[in-house]
Amino acid sequence: MNRKPTIGVHYDACYEHHDTGPGHPESATRYRVLRAALETLPPEIVRLPGRTATVAEVLLAHEAYYHDVVYRDVAACADVLRTGDTALSCDSYEVALEASGAVLAAVDAVMRGEVTRAFCAVRPPGHHATANRGMGFCIFNHVAIAANYLRKKHGLERIAIVDWDVHHGNGTEDIFAGDPGVFYVSLHERGSYPFSGAEEDRGSGEGIGTTLNLPLPRGSGGALALAVWDERAGPALEAFRPEFILISAGFDARKDDPLGGLKWEDATFAEFTRRLVALAEKHAAGRVVSSLEGGYNPPGLASAALAHVAAFSSGPGG
Repeated sequence: MNRKPTIGVHYDACYEHHDTGPGHPESATRYRVLRAALETLPPEIVRLPGRTATVAEVLLAHEAYYHDVVYRDVAACADVLRTGDTALSCDSYEVALEASGAVLAAVDAVMRGEVTRAFCAVRPPGHHATANRGMGFCIFNHVAIAANYLRKKHGLERIAIVDWDVHHGNGTEDIFAGDPGVFYVSLHERGSYPFSGAEEDRGSGEGIGTTLNLPLPRGSGGALALAVWDERAGPALEAFRPEFILISAGFDARKDDPLGGLKWEDATFAEFTRRLVALAEKHAAGRVVSSLEGGYNPPGLASAALAHVAAFSSGPGG
């Protein structure tokens, strides 16, 4: 008999201390609505603690120079990170370390068998951050750090990162473009910020073939996205046989998001989650950790995130 999976979630008011300023879409208000929704989850969903990432852990995916830029810009109370368009406040460095650390703590909890899968509601988001540049609301790339942490600390060899944000995760692709041990899949709106993620970009060097970009036409819905997934991404990930799945879980592909032009329903996110759970059950002992990226309509973000967490219980025993 298959044991029912144990699901974990992480959320914390500390992420609201990253102040992006009045009118900014990636705001503490957005996060408070999500946090209130997650507090309604049933008691069998395990509340996971966070922790602060170390500098050495940040350097698993980022250059030392870039880490120091972040530290100095925040210490100087700069309004914007000098490498791009990322809003800062005087607490942003510590909050970004907490966000990365929470994802690593969830990874450890899954690897220890304390939970089977976990959703980390953290901010600021991470998938636009390259090894040496923060941009697009992102400071440190949490899933990239986690992928390298899994390989360094836990000895895994094949990590899949699935990014379903409406915006292409250029930072994650850039970090792993030449790395055959990380398979990066991105579903995103064609022609949107940061104007990368072309279908012909498949990686570089030894990593050719382990990047899969699936740009979707503006105005398209979940049926097309799922069909493209089943035709392209599902078979590619089956062949890769990941030992752990990380999700950059953006919810700005949901209908009515102010920064997105896709029309996904909550059911779309649930279906993608179930497909990844099935893949993880087959190849990765069920192990999945997702990290919040975009989603700028607060009620829609909360609704889609709850659908995602609920679908984590699907699959064998679910």
